[in-house]
Amino acid sequence: MKILTTKQAAEMLSISVSTLRALVRAGEIAYVPRGVGTVRQHMGFDATDIEDFIKRSKVRLVPRVEPTHTPKTGSFLANRVARLAAKAARKTLK
Repeated sequence: MKILTTKQAAEMLSISVSTLRALVRAGEIAYVPRGVGTVRQHMGFDATDIEDFIKRSKVRLVPRVEPTHTPKTGSFLANRVARLAAKAARKTLK
């Protein structure tokens, strides 16, 4: 088990140290307390925890699915133009 420093773990994730600390505060990544920090606790990170976080964070895009229905009326833009024309016609009648 290799313990990484905060900077090494952030570099492994390609994020800043402050972002890494935010992930720790959110409970997304576990850390190992190191030393006796008085102002800011020193954190160590297990390399396997970082790798597990990467695996959990992977996103797979789903291919776009075409709609199975066709609109009964024209497109959104055509409907909008028709509504605006009807609104203008009502104004001229007043």
